[in-house]
Parts: sequence; C-alpha cells; structure tokens
Amino acid sequence: MKKNDFFKDGIFDWQTSKRQELRNKQSYNEKLYWGGFTKDKVDESIIPEWAIGPFQKYHEPIFEPDYNSWDKGHMSGGVHNGSIIKKDNKFYYIYRGEMPHELIMSEQHTSPIEFVADYICDIGVAISNDGIHFERLAPALFRHGEDEKYSFEDVCCVKKEDTYYLFCNRWNFKDPINVKESGVVLSTSKDLIHWTKPELIFKEAREVHRNACVLQNPENEAVLINNEYIMYLNNFLIAKSKDLINWTSHQSSYQWPGGEGCFAVTDYQDNDNIILFTGGHHSGYFYAIGEVLFSKLDVTKPIDYLNRPILKTDDRPYENGYDYKKPDVLVSAWKNTIFFTGMTKHDGKWMCYYGGSEYYTCLAYAKDKREIL
Repeated sequence: MKKNDFFKDGIFDWQTSKRQELRNKQSYNEKLYWGGFTKDKVDESIIPEWAIGPFQKYHEPIFEPDYNSWDKGHMSGGVHNGSIIKKDNKFYYIYRGEMPHELIMSEQHTSPIEFVADYICDIGVAISNDGIHFERLAPALFRHGEDEKYSFEDVCCVKKEDTYYLFCNRWNFKDPINVKESGVVLSTSKDLIHWTKPELIFKEAREVHRNACVLQNPENEAVLINNEYIMYLNNFLIAKSKDLINWTSHQSSYQWPGGEGCFAVTDYQDNDNIILFTGGHHSGYFYAIGEVLFSKLDVTKPIDYLNRPILKTDDRPYENGYDYKKPDVLVSAWKNTIFFTGMTKHDGKWMCYYGGSEYYTCLAYAKDKREIL
C-alpha cells in the first residue's frame, strides 16, 4: 500500500469502526477529536487517474421528509442512504426513511426521547424520470408483523438478470450486538416495488455485520470475480457468494482508512480496478467521503487511497444540520456530515445520491473520465 501523510493529523475512533471503543467512551470531546485536524482543500488537479471525481453538487436537496407520509422524519433523521437503480428509463430510489414514534409528533410528547423506541427507520421507494424529481411510490416496505420492532437502514441494491437484490442493515436497538437480531438482511424483487420479507444473511457470525457494499458495475449490476460475488462490510470484513443469497464472510488481513464502506464499484475504467467509497471522519469533517483502490486480483488488499475526502460538506445549511428553506431552523444534530450508499452512471456522468446531515437526499455529479478521453 502506498505511503501517504493522511494520519499525520491524527485519527478518529470511528475511522476504524471500533464499536467497543465508542461504547466505552463516556462523552464526546469536540476539541479533542476535531481540534488537531486540518481542512486543507483537496487539490483536484492531482486526483489520481484511478479515482472517480471531482464531484459537483446540485444546488439544493432533491428529496426530503414528507410530514404527510410515513417518512416524516424528526430531529436528526430524514430520508437518505438509499440506492439508485435504473429500470425502463426511470430512476428508482430505494431509501432509508425515519418514521418517528407517534408521540414525538404530538404536542403531548414532553418526556425525553428514548433512542431505542423513538428512532426507527424503514425502507421506501420513489421514482423519477430525470433522477432529480422523485415521487414516492409505495408505503414503507418492511416494518410489518414480527418485523415491526426493527429499524431498517442503509440500502445497497444490485441487479442480477431479472431480479433485484436489496441489502440493508436491520437493527434491534434493544439488543444491537445480537447477531440473531441485528445485521445485514436480504430482500428480493422482480419489479422494485414488491419485495420479499427481509432475512438475515449472517446468522452465525461472531459479530454484527453491517453496511453491505456489494461490488457492482456502473449500471448497478452485481459483478462476478472468479465465479463469486463480493461484499465489503464493516470492520474490514469481506464476504463472498455464488448466488447473492448465501454468503460467507472473513476478516481481511489488511486495513484501510476512511471509516465505513459506502459503495463498491468496478468495471468503471478498466477490467481490474475496484473503488470502495468510504464514509468517516476526514480532515476535521465529522463524516466525509473517501476512496480506496483495490484490484480484482486481490479484492482484500488495498493498493492506494485518497489522502483527503473527495466529497465533503461546505457552507450549505442542509449539510450542517439546518433546513434548506429556512436556514435558521435546526433540523439535525449531524453537522459536517455527508454519507451515501447509492450511485449510478447516466449520460456520461456519475450521479451520487448523498445524505446531507442525515436528513436530506442530495445529488453530486462527476464526469466519467472515459467520456473525456
């Protein structure tokens, strides 16, 4: 792995996803964790050839919570971390939406918010003709019957032949480290609207698996490497499957910076390169997006990485916790926060659907370098 100077400014605990360390901490010290980092602007002129970017942001959020819908959101939770899939010349956005406890939305709710009871998400579907203006299609997908107790979050969706495979995190916040309750689940669909009941895919794991990033091509089709599909997960876990249904995971002997996996793509430039987008504490930003380069020759071994974030917050209110229409109104506790799980290529450019402050879905574009040559 090539040496660079990223770590000279320190490293944030979440960078390596050490959940136990986070649980042991009693408080969050902003000066301690942010004070030593630099916010030097990335030099876009020297972005390596293997990387995707730079990104240009759309001027406003493209999708927001709807008070009249199930995904009305609440403080610090909205509509974000979704996958984008194209079908029949339309864009389908399969997203995470917060559906707050009914009492929160009433004037009678005066008691302190209990996280395990009040922060609950489900998965929704929206459709668009242009990838910018979306209309909600269906009610929430998964929180029914015995699954009502769970929160469903952070979507990765890929296509294989005539079937769509939706992976997302399922949490029982009353028992979040129980692998029989929490972890990555799989649901399938033929039409992107009607989905099977989600089922855990790592029931015998020794730790909770989350943030599935199934390796895909720019058209969001799952990619086979040596007759196996690849999934990047938390804590340097990597899983393989012959059929996208039955998975076996192991921990890579290598590590890489950048925090949690967001999105994994290959066949974007040549036949070997793989980019794993990561989201974590970068250069003073609470959550920003990085890129790590892998190869199909060894999907576990990082070759290179960007030493500054490729996508980060700026002074836009909706990336720093404020309402984009009323920038003096606070809607989220997540400042300096960008994360994403969905990207596709369309008309010669990449379209990245990122979360602003964990509340809005926003859009950023990057040119396809093959189209420029």
